[in-house]
Amino acid sequence: MGITRTERDFQAALLKLLANQSFLSLSVEQICREAMMHRSSFYRYFNDKYDLLKHTVNYQIMVLIDQGDDEITNVVSWLEQHKPLLRNLATGKNNSSLYATLVNLLADIILDRYERKVDDRLVQSIAKFPNQETAAYMLSASIVGAFYWWRSQDYAVDQKTILQNANEFVNWLADQPSLGGKRE
Repeated sequence: MGITRTERDFQAALLKLLANQSFLSLSVEQICREAMMHRSSFYRYFNDKYDLLKHTVNYQIMVLIDQGDDEITNVVSWLEQHKPLLRNLATGKNNSSLYATLVNLLADIILDRYERKVDDRLVQSIAKFPNQETAAYMLSASIVGAFYWWRSQDYAVDQKTILQNANEFVNWLADQPSLGGKRE
């Protein structure tokens, strides 16, 4: 999945700003200043900061998943290393608009991977359901909810336990018999 240098610069600016500031308080102007780009360049590639967030998370997840065999370990390790970013992204409670945005974003990523017939455990798990979109949203809400919980616990649960639980959950879901859904 290739991105332009301009897209990469905006994504890097967003990630840098998220290390110290909540997403909800960020403005497009701040992101443009950090990227040393003009607003017109921003809007040539993104509709708003939520669109930039979606592209950034999508790209980061694709890179982490494509790094090796254990995509869950890659993602959890990245989150462990970037706790300030997760704190600033997961501000508020599960009823915040950002929570819903993250659920939608992750479901879109899972569905895109399903449509492109990418062979990973998340795609395998939703392929068994009669409605993959519903399954993707349920899985996405579970994942985002777990990370909000981990953050609310101030990461008191160690990474090894998080990984074990995440792997067991995804394996359990992937091992379920077909529920009538067929992968085309």
